[in-house]
Amino acid sequence: MLKRRCVPILLLTLLLPFAPVSSSAQSQTDPVALAKAKELLAASDMATMRDQIAALLQSQIQALIQRANPGQDAKVEQAMKDLIKPALRQRIPEFMDSAAAVYAKYFTRDELTQLIAFYNSPVAKKFARVAPEITDLMKQWPNRVGNDVLNETAADLQKRGLKPPSS
Repeated sequence: MLKRRCVPILLLTLLLPFAPVSSSAQSQTDPVALAKAKELLAASDMATMRDQIAALLQSQIQALIQRANPGQDAKVEQAMKDLIKPALRQRIPEFMDSAAAVYAKYFTRDELTQLIAFYNSPVAKKFARVAPEITDLMKQWPNRVGNDVLNETAADLQKRGLKPPSS
């Protein structure tokens, strides 16, 4: 239950920094900073995050299409393969360019150089290696605690005339 509520927030949090930058803003971007930002994206393995965001977006689009077309799973799956996935893949360069422009907007050349050095450092590489496990462990806490709190307060909710949600 808590997972369903968190997905839109997580998606918004992940995508907000990469909202398209207007063409006038891109034309004002320092080309050296933009090149450094692209180097930073490579050093920070932005491609992995991009692929995760694309996969999440694909599944959300597929769910929307399936809801609009109940009982037509095979057709929806084919449409995903033939239409949606290629359309998303086609937009990957735009995503990476927008991400680079955002970084170039908010960080100086020197800061970008420092970030690149950090992401190329041993500690950053270790962090990248263990981050998925840490994230998985951290994601378990809200679900466990949320369910525990709902179970602990169910009787009191009922006393107040409220129906506790089913977990």
